[in-house]
Amino acid sequence: MSKKTGALALGAVLLVVAVAAAAVWLFPILKVTSFEVVGNDHVAAEEVEQASGVVKGSNLARLDAREAAHGVASLPWVESATVSRAFPSTVHIELVEHEAVAYVRQGDRTILVDNHGKEFVEDEAPPEAVELTGHTDSGSPEMQGAVDAVAALPAPIREKVAALEIKDRYSLTFRTEDDKTIFWGASEDNANKAIAFEDVLKLEGDSWNISNPSLVTRR
Repeated sequence: MSKKTGALALGAVLLVVAVAAAAVWLFPILKVTSFEVVGNDHVAAEEVEQASGVVKGSNLARLDAREAAHGVASLPWVESATVSRAFPSTVHIELVEHEAVAYVRQGDRTILVDNHGKEFVEDEAPPEAVELTGHTDSGSPEMQGAVDAVAALPAPIREKVAALEIKDRYSLTFRTEDDKTIFWGASEDNANKAIAFEDVLKLEGDSWNISNPSLVTRR
């Protein structure tokens, strides 16, 4: 094959590829027929699909993944979202939900608070969320400190907690479901205090002080 013939053949192939790519882009050859939603525990897949703004039958090749992800991330329970194409016909949506570690009551309203201290939605509190009482001003240092303390506890342990009373930045007191009180003190050294917290749950006694986790005392 001569160089000229080879060049013509290559040009023909590239032309076919370009025409095919243009056809896929311009016409809904690869249509959206399904959605794959992962990471959703508190928001329905149908709600995620609708928030993405992508409709079935649309051209998958022309999917604006960034815009779709932005729409999903606007849902109250969603902290972040990513959207991608799964050829030939699926829109893949992966989301990260807010972790509801606490909640506050405002009259008849229950406001959920995530592990970053953000009040993100009015909804029923999940079992692993701890009620915050006392000084619960949104965005205050007292509130943030309380959230940091609560978030240090594993979810199964938080389920055993009835409430956390916030007196001030240096006085946090947990009350468990079985009416045991555990004085946490300030929101500092929280990882070690969380270990001490789990330990005193196994001990006899109704009142404990773990403000110094290396020297736990019965009150």
